[in-house]
Amino acid sequence: MFELSLLPFDAILNFGTKMLAFLGGLAALIFVHELGHFLAARKCGVVVEKFALGFGPKIVGFTRGGTEYLIAAIPLGGYVKMKGEEVGEEGTDEKGSFSAAPVGHRLAIAFAGPLFNILFAIGIYYFVYLMGVPALSPVVGTVNEESPALVAGLETGDRILAIGEKEILYWEQLQKIVHDSPGRSLDFKVERKGNIIHIPIAPVAEQITDLFGDKESVGLIGITPLVRNITLVKDDTPAARAGIQEGDILLKVDETEIFGWGDLKPAAIDKPGKELAFHVLRNGTEMVLKITPEAKITKDLQGKEVEIGMLGIGMSGEMTQEKYGFIGAFKRACEETGKLIFLIAVSIKKMIWGSIPADSIGGPILIFQIYGEQAEQGFNELIRLTALLSINLGLLNLLPIPVLDGGHIFFFLLEILKGKPVSERNRERAQQVGLFMLIGLMVFAFYNDIMRVIS
Repeated sequence: MFELSLLPFDAILNFGTKMLAFLGGLAALIFVHELGHFLAARKCGVVVEKFALGFGPKIVGFTRGGTEYLIAAIPLGGYVKMKGEEVGEEGTDEKGSFSAAPVGHRLAIAFAGPLFNILFAIGIYYFVYLMGVPALSPVVGTVNEESPALVAGLETGDRILAIGEKEILYWEQLQKIVHDSPGRSLDFKVERKGNIIHIPIAPVAEQITDLFGDKESVGLIGITPLVRNITLVKDDTPAARAGIQEGDILLKVDETEIFGWGDLKPAAIDKPGKELAFHVLRNGTEMVLKITPEAKITKDLQGKEVEIGMLGIGMSGEMTQEKYGFIGAFKRACEETGKLIFLIAVSIKKMIWGSIPADSIGGPILIFQIYGEQAEQGFNELIRLTALLSINLGLLNLLPIPVLDGGHIFFFLLEILKGKPVSERNRERAQQVGLFMLIGLMVFAFYNDIMRVIS
């Protein structure tokens, strides 16, 4: 007989926290998306019969203003049911019917769901940047050999205060200016051991690999940020078993000094199964801990299997607060949302064309796991993940697949071009194909999730 008492209370509480974060985030994304359709329909004079969160049997609900608002049993979606919306439905020509509305109104209603997801993301980032978000400070870690930075005299530990007339508060600002300035001499204002010095450095044009494995030419000076503060130690990992603690500063591994992930990779991550001496600074005292990286098979960006050494730690550099006023926060929120829209759109394109491995597609289980991990890192990380997923949901719904908003938008654009609606028969066939595609994608995502758990 199974007894609940056999489960540790901490494990139950941890699972409950992750589930609450997952369901709360998912409900917010669905609600915002369907709210867009709902408000647009109301604005266009279309009668909304149902506003539902979830699918399947109704759990609770009420009716107000001619609309039934309900929560259903399966929390993996939602829908707004409008009068005369379905193919072959009675009353499609009546006033207040979706099908009888002008094509411009139908187009606006279909587009409003994804649009609200994008606006929701902007709203989240506005709040985040108004309150302040942790950002990496511009402190130099590794200075590569024969690099422009080394030749100019930049050193580990230098703090970049400004480049030209531009004040530098975050590493991302420094990186963007350098990337955009190949061949142009830049005046670096540097703080070194309490002194202020100016160092001219000209970035050189070099090819780098982006997140998707593509090559691009940018300006580089040959530095990385100082990243060696242990900020995360996962349970039951080599680092945890060896006694590594959050707050430790990783100084070196064997004889290799650590200034960032670029140093840790050849020193430890590329050495699975080999016992290594980790020198850490804890409360002003240097300690040596023996760690054997655990061998793990993973896949690189090209989908090839590689063996790495898993440690179970997270590192960061010196952090500061990236914070703005009312106008600055809005501008920064729009910039961040725009950047993520581009990255997600490119990801979707590459996944469709096969450049990104299909087994990287995830479903509800993966989202649950990610939400759980972000919940452990705090509210700020959790809502930023929600913003990312909201953008993802909005863009995916714009794909021209029947049954998705993008499929409806495609039909409405055809109607505008042809001057008459697509026939009910063709729409019905297309929706059947679209539903088959969607179910197939969901099954595939579930399969990937299960295989990740098993492996």
